[in-house]
Amino acid sequence: MTRLTTAAVALCLGLLAAPTTAAKTDCNRACLTGFADTFLKALAANTPNVVPLAPNAKVTFNGRAVPLAQAFWDGAERTVYRFDIVNPRLGDSATEAVVLNADGSKTMYMVRLKVLDGKITEVETIRANKGEADRLWDPDNLKEVSPALQLTMREADQDSYYGLIAAAESYWRAFQTNGTPDYHRAALLPDTKRFENGVQTTGLVRDGAYVSAASGFDSGRFVGRNLWDRRYPVVDTERGIVLSIVRFGIKDGFKSQSTATSNDRLVAEFFAVKNGQIQEVHAVLFNLPDAQPTGWPPEYGPGRGGQ
Repeated sequence: MTRLTTAAVALCLGLLAAPTTAAKTDCNRACLTGFADTFLKALAANTPNVVPLAPNAKVTFNGRAVPLAQAFWDGAERTVYRFDIVNPRLGDSATEAVVLNADGSKTMYMVRLKVLDGKITEVETIRANKGEADRLWDPDNLKEVSPALQLTMREADQDSYYGLIAAAESYWRAFQTNGTPDYHRAALLPDTKRFENGVQTTGLVRDGAYVSAASGFDSGRFVGRNLWDRRYPVVDTERGIVLSIVRFGIKDGFKSQSTATSNDRLVAEFFAVKNGQIQEVHAVLFNLPDAQPTGWPPEYGPGRGGQ
């Protein structure tokens, strides 16, 4: 057989094998959502052994690296509120959920999964119970998933991957610079709704006045906050939603102006973006001192306590 013929045969064999290889790594929206289904069912049944983890899977619970069994809890009974976002290109998914516990209490929950070759290689969870994010607590308010979180947009109407991140980053930049000469306004709609552990904090009338998402930034209400260790691990262009995970601290020499924002926090923030503007924000928040790590390498932003 000539060298040319041998090369041609090898090429043909490679092309024939390619679909099989692709089938092992390809996981579309339904597939990724199915992994989230399996995970949440295992959580409710407290059966971590049924979750298809890769041998060296990384698992964190509120910033601590743990075995998967320690990221579950005995009282979890069922999920009563949930929405998912996915990025099929990278095998990423993220879910915000409210979990009903056996004693009648509720838990705010975020789980991020990464899937490769039919196995979960990364599990990042943030869990908050009442009192673990100060007064920010109203999971009973989350009954039906907002239409803004369920849109399927045709490609021509989608913001780009980086456009979605830019909109979310504008929010953190406004947070970081509010109350200073360097203030940059966020890409917010006038009626942007924000929910923090279920509490609606903007896009509503309070004490006879409308509270917009921009008003707190414009007035410098959050001056001194330090949004550091920012990550954008899941970007769903079809839904127009980006998940940002961030550390929520205080700059050196500052003190919080609000008791509601006085503690350092680990925050999972879902931004629903339409035409470059933030339409709705959902956050799962857990008090976590800046001194404690998250278990994941930072991607961007100032350092702990930075200016």
